[in-house]
Amino acid sequence: MLTLLFLLLPVAMGYGWFMGRNSIKQNHQTAKETLSIKYSTGLNYLLSNQQDKAIDYLLEALKLEDDTVEAHFAMANLFRRRGELDRALKVHEYLVRQKHLSNKDKEQAAFELGKDFLSAGLYDRAEAMFIKLLKNKNYCLKSLTYLMQIYQSTKDWHQGIALKKDIVKTRDKKIMHSLANFYCELATQALADDQFIEVIELLENALQQDQNSCRANWLLAQVYENHQQYNEACLCYQDIYQQDKDFFPDVIERMYSCYRELEAEEEFYIFIRKVYDETGSTSALIKYVSYLEDSYGNNRAKEFILFALKRRPTIHGFKHLVKMQMLSTEQQSNIENLDVIKELVSAYLNVKQRYSCRTCGFNSSTHYWSCPSCHGWEQLKPVRGLEGE
Repeated sequence: MLTLLFLLLPVAMGYGWFMGRNSIKQNHQTAKETLSIKYSTGLNYLLSNQQDKAIDYLLEALKLEDDTVEAHFAMANLFRRRGELDRALKVHEYLVRQKHLSNKDKEQAAFELGKDFLSAGLYDRAEAMFIKLLKNKNYCLKSLTYLMQIYQSTKDWHQGIALKKDIVKTRDKKIMHSLANFYCELATQALADDQFIEVIELLENALQQDQNSCRANWLLAQVYENHQQYNEACLCYQDIYQQDKDFFPDVIERMYSCYRELEAEEEFYIFIRKVYDETGSTSALIKYVSYLEDSYGNNRAKEFILFALKRRPTIHGFKHLVKMQMLSTEQQSNIENLDVIKELVSAYLNVKQRYSCRTCGFNSSTHYWSCPSCHGWEQLKPVRGLEGE
């Protein structure tokens, strides 16, 4: 009897292990089936345009399986792209509250929640979320970028400048360029109040953040002009040419005024000839041709502009040629004909936009330092080509 008991003991243990294993499999299978039912039901609601019920079922599925986190991020991003921000917020807020999620997933949920708040125009709540993520190396630069967008929208330049230490640490050129423009915004306000010292300090700070900020040099030149420091203003305009050749045509007339005050027109025209040779700018061409006309006569000037227009035709250049032809023509009938042509060209140019954003293509007849469309800083430049420079 004892021997039989010892023989049956291994069999009993084996049977218990087998039954336990089957029980675990059955529980796991039941959980999977429950998860599948939740997802199927949620997707059915989603397809039948009952998004709120769909979200409830899909969020419930998250409690059963952590591997569904990425699916929830994808679902929330889909809602945000469709403009359904309330639903995107609901998903991301739910993810943030889940204690069993990894820190990585929680941080991503917090970042996405900040983007939801920003898209919804809830700047204070978006700001709070992004500030919390500044110490996170994975989200620091992205959070700084969105914070600068918020402060740009609210025109809270001081708040943006308060992030200077964090921004400098990133060494990111784009965000430092934005910071430089925040200083320029404050400098513009100080310039309107004629606070000379404060303007200079702010613009020096701007150039420290971005030494290629032509806006900072543009403002510096205005300050120097206002205080009759024309030599310093001329140096600023020369710096602008080196920083942004596309923007330089808007500088030419102010630069000429400074050289004229210094009685150094010859030096100016030498510089403008260099600008034309290097860039083919129509504004530089017209300015140099006016010098040739005054110094060497109409024929020499017409010869130069005709050669230039054959190489690179522009409507602005053609308009100036017609004007020159009118001045050199004695017959009244020819003058009248040329005047009609000149008026037609002027009317055509008046309906064309002078500036175009290099980032998004926005067109405008007025210059903006911040593009009204994409909000990029210093991206509106004079149009180039047949209808521009």
